[in-house]
Amino acid sequence: MLLLAQSAGLPLHTLDLVILVCSIIAVTLFGMYVGRKEEGTSDYFLAGKSVAWWAIAGSIFGTNVSSHHMVGMMGAGLKEGFAQANFEFGAICGLLMLCYFFLPLYRRMGVYTLSEFLGRRYDDRSRMLYSVSNIAFLLIQMCGTLILGAVTVETLMAGTDFPISYQAAVWGLSLVAAAYTVFGGLKAVIYTDVIQSVLLLIGSAIIAVLAIWHPNVGGISGLLTKEPTKFHVFFPADHPQLPWTGVLTGLMVLHFYYWGTNQFMVQRALGAKTGWDGRMGIIAAGFFKLLIPFLCIVPGMAAGYILTIDKETQSDTTFAALTRTLIPAGYGLVGLVMAGLVGGILSTIDSMMNSTATLFTFDIYQKYVSPKASEQRLIWVGRVAMIVLVGIAIGLSLQFGETKGGIFNLMADYNAYLVPGVLIAFLAGIFQRFLTPTGAVACIIAGPISSVLLEQGASRFFNHSLQAFHRAGLATVASYVVLVLVSLVTQSERSAEREQYLWWTYRHNPSDESLIARAWWQNDRTWAVVLVACTLALCWYFA
Repeated sequence: MLLLAQSAGLPLHTLDLVILVCSIIAVTLFGMYVGRKEEGTSDYFLAGKSVAWWAIAGSIFGTNVSSHHMVGMMGAGLKEGFAQANFEFGAICGLLMLCYFFLPLYRRMGVYTLSEFLGRRYDDRSRMLYSVSNIAFLLIQMCGTLILGAVTVETLMAGTDFPISYQAAVWGLSLVAAAYTVFGGLKAVIYTDVIQSVLLLIGSAIIAVLAIWHPNVGGISGLLTKEPTKFHVFFPADHPQLPWTGVLTGLMVLHFYYWGTNQFMVQRALGAKTGWDGRMGIIAAGFFKLLIPFLCIVPGMAAGYILTIDKETQSDTTFAALTRTLIPAGYGLVGLVMAGLVGGILSTIDSMMNSTATLFTFDIYQKYVSPKASEQRLIWVGRVAMIVLVGIAIGLSLQFGETKGGIFNLMADYNAYLVPGVLIAFLAGIFQRFLTPTGAVACIIAGPISSVLLEQGASRFFNHSLQAFHRAGLATVASYVVLVLVSLVTQSERSAEREQYLWWTYRHNPSDESLIARAWWQNDRTWAVVLVACTLALCWYFA
């Protein structure tokens, strides 16, 4: 895997190392400083609900964009083409769903964890199932982030005076993120994410400019001429990775889950000081998401004309190989790029740690072990949970560290087993009154079971390999059918208390801050319309 990158130049100098190390130390110390006064659970797990919109935007962007974007998506751009941008364009739908459907309900309920909604709307069985599945989801994401990040750090440092092994990179990235996250809680996570987002944008932009405007590429117009068939948003329905039918069905299921019902992402918006700050932060993050295709995917496509690389087995080395090939030595630019990569990794890992600790603390420890635990005890339990999670992620990353390329789409494939039933339990529970607790339990369990049955059935009876997004779309339909059928035969479980937690109830019960008059340029709906228009324009242009 390292042969290609090692054959290129060796641009890492002492100045680069100084920039990288100083940025890591500065972010760690800043995180500890910001989180030094976290006293109660609201401070530690929800940042005291005091976070401004710009910090929400930076944290959402930094949390989402990590090594699996800078490294994995760049490799996917080389391997699959511009259709990989559907992960970004479709995310806008998920962000707006969070803005105007999920977030008002969550904030007015005053929840710490999204599983609290399921517990109130259904019962504690659904709450526990959600926590377990979301923790599994986060572990998959964290391991993918660590694997891609560690492989890239190892590749970039190979052959220099400062070599770092894959194992050392995994340990180093994990322990740095743990240092300030365990100490400072969500506030430390959010404000360090803002800094790391800036580093990430700078690092990505340097690579993107040098790759896209390389003489062998000739800019975006030159790449459009060279790659007319791969520069489309929608690929044919039989495409093995990104069929347009799967993009508009199963991939949208993943987007709605990831952005609307995933503790890892939503917890940032729950920490906003007002609903307006939450909405504006989410929308601002959406505009940054539209940059990712041009910062990660297009440079990956350009790499095919700059590097000699095996797209099938070496795609995940694209970022490292471009860095070593394109960036001039001696100016500290390699250090900036690596600081952006490490910043992106840390901003994702720290958020996963905090969200997983929140789920474990409130949904497992407080609920079943010590209901009367003090706030200080809950904070310490959260810290221990983070340390345990990091240990598990390190072990799995060391065990499964040898990748053959395409890990970004592989992560989406694995997560697609967990998502359908959980998403339907949330969405249907918010909008439909007649659903019952047992129906929700059956629905959540039906998600992974129906996914496996559909996959195996297609293989055995039709000799067909069911594409992951098609499988997720079909499993979503199956989960909803199970939810409705089981609910219809368990109508005796219905109660007026559970059925008050509907979107319609909270929609007609606006908060005081929603009545504040704002100038047109401060109106979140105006910017939401602009965001949608930009997304549609890009989809139309590259269709």
